[in-house]
Amino acid sequence: MEIKLLPIERLDELNEIYDMHRYENFQETRRHNLEHCTEICVVAEEKGKFVGELSIMTENANIPAAVIPNKRVYLFGLRVLPDYQRHGIGTALMRYAVSFCMQRGVFEFTIGVETKNDGARRLYERLGFVNFLENCSEVQFGEMCKFNLLMLNTNPF
Repeated sequence: MEIKLLPIERLDELNEIYDMHRYENFQETRRHNLEHCTEICVVAEEKGKFVGELSIMTENANIPAAVIPNKRVYLFGLRVLPDYQRHGIGTALMRYAVSFCMQRGVFEFTIGVETKNDGARRLYERLGFVNFLENCSEVQFGEMCKFNLLMLNTNPF
């Protein structure tokens, strides 16, 4: 298993993990964000196939508290193929993303967790995330999404 940054030219391969065509312009928006460095995508690859992903947002207009340029980033879209879940891939993606950012001088991390996603919340709390903002909501692809914003403690791992 290799954890690395996504080469932009392989963006289409992420459709195996999450069908970006489900939402109008989603894939184009991601490509634009990656090209303009407002999103960085970390992937888990096994035998030439992407099996997990996690994105780092360096800007976030929808949730202003989630990002402070050059200080705080927003982690989102942690996804792992079902056959690869519960094998530490999500944790490895998170650790890689945090390490990558810390090497570049960013030491604060936020992540949103849907209020009904207990599994993700347990993972994030195990990694050191704590409640930062509760009862947040935003429209994602035409649907209202309710979530809590968590922040990583200063000594996460």
